[in-house]
Amino acid sequence: MRQCFQKEHFYLLTACYISIIIRTITNLNNLEGEHMDPITPKRIREIEQNLLAETTKWLFGLEEPARMIVRALFTLIPYSDKITKTKLLGQPNIMMYGGTGVGKTDLIESVASAITAKSSRVQGTPDLMPYDILGHPEMIETKGGERKIVFCPGPICAHIVKVDEGNRMRGQTWASLLEAMEEHSISPKVEHFGELAKQMSAIPLFPLSHNFEDIEGPRFFMTLITQNIFGEEEGTYENPMAELDRVTLAIFMKRPSPTNEVRISADNVVGKSINQITTLEEILACAHYIFENVKSHPFATEYRVRLLRNTDPETVEGKSSFRQYVKEHIRVGATPRVNFHFEGVARTQAFFDGNNEIRPEHFKKIAKPVIMHRLRLTPGKEFKVSKDEVFEEILENTMVPKW
Repeated sequence: MRQCFQKEHFYLLTACYISIIIRTITNLNNLEGEHMDPITPKRIREIEQNLLAETTKWLFGLEEPARMIVRALFTLIPYSDKITKTKLLGQPNIMMYGGTGVGKTDLIESVASAITAKSSRVQGTPDLMPYDILGHPEMIETKGGERKIVFCPGPICAHIVKVDEGNRMRGQTWASLLEAMEEHSISPKVEHFGELAKQMSAIPLFPLSHNFEDIEGPRFFMTLITQNIFGEEEGTYENPMAELDRVTLAIFMKRPSPTNEVRISADNVVGKSINQITTLEEILACAHYIFENVKSHPFATEYRVRLLRNTDPETVEGKSSFRQYVKEHIRVGATPRVNFHFEGVARTQAFFDGNNEIRPEHFKKIAKPVIMHRLRLTPGKEFKVSKDEVFEEILENTMVPKW
């Protein structure tokens, strides 16, 4: 039976925005339940190691990309919430890219399976339409014989949404995901959703309570996207820039080493399963602990802004030869939006490096997967130089503030 969202009675929103914010903070601070161990740095590292061990126990040679995804679970990115009209903290969007058969889909499936959460999967195909992801109106008949049109939620209504082969979807389908990726909400036709939806103007993604009316409690929403690095001859489409700008981390999946590839056999993988070893409540509690206890050093903030501006041909600074190089090779650089993503990932990196403040080296360490996929090279240059080489040039010529 298809699950459709229906309510016979709706309650009007009576709390003002200030009370919403206060209750949201209270709920987030009270995520540590009776059956949850106290959140400490040691406990967070234990959860990270347990998740890493569980998700890679039969995925050989994928420890590094798995570590990046697991740490992304503890990363918080500010976003504008249309429902409360405030800035809230949400999860990043992750993209895995590489050749076929290197374990991209298996990895995101393993990560989602290790967490007690509602997850869904979208298989990217050219014929996929926006309503296949967002949901659609559907007519149902009540017990009294009355027929009603209600909103039937799509796969986007989940805590972890796995988008497999994302670059096989057309631009109009990607457009339906952009609101969810940036604002953690969707805007279905409100006349098919109820009075509360009319008042909220959007539906939150995704309450831990699974209740669409729960706009005050904690939420968790993350997209895990995979894509192949092939061209149009393989039936793929170029990624929209709006999508790439919303992807926090783009992780390149390499082929496993010969030692690990030897272990890839039917005997080692058939019959294996992933156990659920943590909950969203525990992950959110860890993420907020990191957010509240790791701050950015002023020199790190200076370096962050300088590096991002040096990817833009309009704002690049430094030697004239370097400025000319950037203007010749880059058509589109990183946008101001990236500051949120860059700082969020660097904060998590600093924590797991054992620091309680973000330093320039933390930004430098994670700069490539955060920034490089957002750059567009000047037409024709991609045949002469790789994006990786151009970004290395930018890193080398961006001055690190002296301590």
